[in-house]
Amino acid sequence: MDDAAFRQLLLREEDLEESFFGEEPSAAYDPAYVSGDESGRAIVDLTNMLTHGTHPDTTHHASALFTNVVGSVVFHHVARFGNGACRQVYQQLHDAVRACERYRMELNDGVRLDISKVDLAPIELGDGGIVVRWLSTVDHFRIETAWAIVAKDDVLTFVNTRIPDEREIHRLARTAVDRVADLTGTP
Repeated sequence: MDDAAFRQLLLREEDLEESFFGEEPSAAYDPAYVSGDESGRAIVDLTNMLTHGTHPDTTHHASALFTNVVGSVVFHHVARFGNGACRQVYQQLHDAVRACERYRMELNDGVRLDISKVDLAPIELGDGGIVVRWLSTVDHFRIETAWAIVAKDDVLTFVNTRIPDEREIHRLARTAVDRVADLTGTP
């Protein structure tokens, strides 16, 4: 499979229930760990590794970012790994998210966010996954986000949303994982 075909796994504007437009993912999400739980450092390192495809066993990766005028955001990343690394990377991310209660990170534009975990629950998709809800604060703003992280065969799907409807993370994760199932031929 070539990179263009792999990009077909990404969410598209028509998958989103609100009016969104695409942006360049690397311009919006390149955080640095600042302080807090040491597992927060692992989260930042792992999400950066996924975004940039820098894990040595990454064979394909793709990212999409969508924003809208009311401040909702959807970031979607998929990565295919060789040598059984998908399960390993999923487990590392799962363990870091489970262990982390709060951390501070800085985005590439200098904005610092204080991030606290609100909830963590399993999601019955693919070969297993989690949904984690975060509360980020910057100055006097409070931002609620949700992540779905799902492993399916040798592909890891990561969906990060800032959408008020809590059901939307589940719907988007299902759409994303269904595309992976179509790719791999396994339900």
